[in-house]
Amino acid sequence: MFVGVKHFLLRIFAYESSPHKLAASCALALYIAFNPFIGLHTAMAIGLGFVLRLNVPLMLAVGNTINNPLTMVPIYMGGYFVGHWILHSWLGFAVSGANPWWMKSINLFLHSHLGITDISFWAFMLGGNLVGAVLGVCCYGMLFPLFTRFSLQQKAS
Repeated sequence: MFVGVKHFLLRIFAYESSPHKLAASCALALYIAFNPFIGLHTAMAIGLGFVLRLNVPLMLAVGNTINNPLTMVPIYMGGYFVGHWILHSWLGFAVSGANPWWMKSINLFLHSHLGITDISFWAFMLGGNLVGAVLGVCCYGMLFPLFTRFSLQQKAS
């Protein structure tokens, strides 16, 4: 397994040798994967990758590995619960009362088909963005030293 990971890292370093850009690409891809804008993740990764001059193939690989059909529900539920906890439990806002007008029809649909009531748009947005941002910053902090060490080892050999 470690041979496969090392081979993958060697291929990435052949394409992009900057540890900063590699770590930033992974961190931004992680943020995008947890971002609540469903259906826009690929466009966001490609657009932000080109604008920020990051490694777009790595961003797509990391983002699609993290957020895929098997992991979407836990990712979005986790983000929603964090946002709901912050807005409702911690700050004391009535989260479903501040929904946009179109959320009423979504809440009616979810209630009639799944029995779920009072989903908050703002808890979904806040939680997903906050979890993604925190994980992205942590990812950069962990991967930059790793990529720097790996880059120095490659230059030495």
